[in-house]
Amino acid sequence: MIEQGETTESGLVMTVHEVAKYLRLSEAKVYQMTRKGSVPAIRLGKTWRFRKDLLDDWIRRETEKSLHVS
Repeated sequence: MIEQGETTESGLVMTVHEVAKYLRLSEAKVYQMTRKGSVPAIRLGKTWRFRKDLLDDWIRRETEKSLHVS
């Protein structure tokens, strides 16, 4: 079982609370983005988990998109 903040072969696995702090968003906003499929996440039972390496890739892509639009 993966505990909060535990690392796997692919990197750190984060909870909604940890992602909210990392992205400086509310937990409600993280849930909203997750339900829409805006952020990379997996559902384990009734909880959502996020791989930090995939979040970092997503942030990089979103940043590049916004730089090209301007």
